[in-house]
Amino acid sequence: MYDREVEAVCRAIGAVAAGAGAMVRRVSASLGWPAIEARLRARCDVVIFLESDKSHHAQALVRYLSGCRRAPRAYRLFGATPETMRYGFRRRRATLRHRNWDLIERARRSGRLTVESRRGTRLSVQLDRAAPWANTYGEAADGYPGVLPPAEVNTRSADVDGVLVADGAIGSNIGWPLDARLAANPITLCISRGRITDVESRHALVRDLVEEFLSVPHCNEVVEIGIGTNDGIPDFVPSDILLNERFASFHLGVGSADAENAAQNLHLDFILGDCRILAGRRLVLSQGRFARPGPGAIPDRRAYAVPVKLHDAV
Repeated sequence: MYDREVEAVCRAIGAVAAGAGAMVRRVSASLGWPAIEARLRARCDVVIFLESDKSHHAQALVRYLSGCRRAPRAYRLFGATPETMRYGFRRRRATLRHRNWDLIERARRSGRLTVESRRGTRLSVQLDRAAPWANTYGEAADGYPGVLPPAEVNTRSADVDGVLVADGAIGSNIGWPLDARLAANPITLCISRGRITDVESRHALVRDLVEEFLSVPHCNEVVEIGIGTNDGIPDFVPSDILLNERFASFHLGVGSADAENAAQNLHLDFILGDCRILAGRRLVLSQGRFARPGPGAIPDRRAYAVPVKLHDAV
């Protein structure tokens, strides 16, 4: 299933899959759900929704997956661009799975993250032990589509203080109208008790856009503490796509959330470039490299509460 804006990428992926011996059907996501459901029931093992920037038929797909005894494995690939295909899958799912669970385990055990960077980031995050974690490594589970590209862990905390200098990229679920990369025009955020209290940027329009967003009620509140875990992504891309969040670094999300109406959600991510992340006193990321995962068994994912809405969050 494909968004019309990424049809060319869909055709390229289909050609590769067909060359490997798979039978491929391409269907426009602009069709009504009954027509799409009929195709899903016609011997479909895997369905991939290639999206530009938002989900198509999100609720209908979840209902179908939960109500069908032999439902196909389902995935959504957000930001289906050539860059995403080139860089977004450079790490094996098993590697990401092990790395992600190790990060979650270390963070939960320490209860605290410290984030630092040469550009001036000095951030302290006290983790809420009752808050759930989302773990994205390319798995479709519990009747929800897997989110692609994979490679991220995130949670929530209202206990965030310090300075964050976003010099990697910016991302938004409502679209960012400028080049998403921030290396030349970093954004400095002052944060106190989980709220943005001040914004600085030498790029006047960037500053104005961020301040306008933060002026919306509750949109200055920290709602996500995230770590991208794909150390195979070489750099940020100018487009406002999910690939930037998967870069091996830290990102902080702010905004408002409406659990009953996803269309009312407003979200802005500030992504760092090179940074150091410590879980307690243990260094877990430095210069784009993760600490080697511990030798212990990978925790059963069911031991951690995962908010189902984050499986299909965009």
